[in-house]
Amino acid sequence: MAIRLGLIARSEVARGIALQSRNFYDHMPVDDVLLVRMPRPDCKEAPEWYPGATHAAYDPIRHQLDEKLVTVWLEGLDVVFTVETPNDWRMPLWCREMGVKLVIQGNPEFVRHGREGFEHLAHPDQWWWPTKWRTDILPTGVHMPVPMPDRVQVERDDSDVPLRVLHVVGKRAYADRNGTEILVSALRRVRRKMHVTIIGLDGELPKVQAGPSNRNLTVEYHPDGFDNHWDMYRNQDVLVIPRRYGGLCLPALEAAACGLAVMMPDCSPNAELASVLVPVRRAATLSLAAGTIRTAEVAPLDLSEHLDRLAWDRNSLIQAKDTSQALVPRWSMWRQRYLDRLQEVVSR
Repeated sequence: MAIRLGLIARSEVARGIALQSRNFYDHMPVDDVLLVRMPRPDCKEAPEWYPGATHAAYDPIRHQLDEKLVTVWLEGLDVVFTVETPNDWRMPLWCREMGVKLVIQGNPEFVRHGREGFEHLAHPDQWWWPTKWRTDILPTGVHMPVPMPDRVQVERDDSDVPLRVLHVVGKRAYADRNGTEILVSALRRVRRKMHVTIIGLDGELPKVQAGPSNRNLTVEYHPDGFDNHWDMYRNQDVLVIPRRYGGLCLPALEAAACGLAVMMPDCSPNAELASVLVPVRRAATLSLAAGTIRTAEVAPLDLSEHLDRLAWDRNSLIQAKDTSQALVPRWSMWRQRYLDRLQEVVSR
C-alpha cells in the first residue's frame, strides 16, 4: 500500500540540515513539503528546491511555527520525515492529533530528550540515527545511514600533481568541532608539496602559513562556499576533517561519494565514514545540549605525517579513495529500506 509522505524541509544554501533535507527529497517519493523559512538575512535560501511547498515562517523568539498552518498541511498525510528537528517541538503532538506518524533523523549531539529538565519534550514515533555513535544512551531508535547519490557529477583529475587537500570549516560550532585549528597546525609541519582548499560558511576563515620545512604549500580560501555545493569536491584528492566530536559528518559522506579519500580521527563513528584514520592522542569531555560527550583530538604531527604519506605514496592515495567509495552508503542500496521502514512506522 502506498503511503502519503510529507517532508519538513529547510533550504538555507550550504547548511547541512538543508542539504540533508534536499537529499531526501531528491530520492524519495515525497507527496508534500512544509518548507520552514528562517529569518536570517545573512543566510541565502533556495525555496525553488521545493516547488509547490507550503511555506512556514519560523518564529525565532518562541521557536515555533503557526499551529493552524501546520495542522492544515498535515491533513491527508500518513507519515512525516524531518532532519534533526521538527522546528517546533509541539509537532509530535500535532501529528498524533491528526493521526500522522513522525520520523526524525536526529543529530546525536543535539538531542535533549531524556535529559533532566527536558522531560516535557514529546518524542517522534521513531528516531533514526545516522551512525552508531552514542546510540547506547540516546532515545531508542534505529540505525539508518544518510545515503548519497549513486552518481555525483563532479570533475575529477587523478594526474600525478601535488596532493590536493580539502578542509571544510563549515558552520562554526562549539569547541572547534571540525578540528580546523589542529589542521592549521599540522600544515605548518608537512614536508611534501600540497595544495590546500579551505571552505567556510560564515565568511571568516583561519589563515594557514607554510612552515620552515615546506615553502611549496599553496592555500586557496572560499569563505562562503560555492554556488554549486558539489563544486567544492572538484579535482580534490583527500578531505581532512580532524573532527573532535559529532555523530554525522555530511562532508565526509559527500567527499567519499565524489571519490575522495577521507581522513579523520580513529574514534567512533569515523570508522564508518573515513578511509584514513589518524590515532587519537587526547580525549576529553564536553558539555553540550545532549549532555556530556567525549571528544577526541589527534596530534598535528601525526596528521602531517599521514598527509605526507599520501603525497609521497600514490598507491596509498588510490587505495584510500577506493576504500572511501566502498564505505559510503548509496541510495540504490538504501531507498527501499527507507520505504520499508516508513511503511512499518505507518502500520504500527
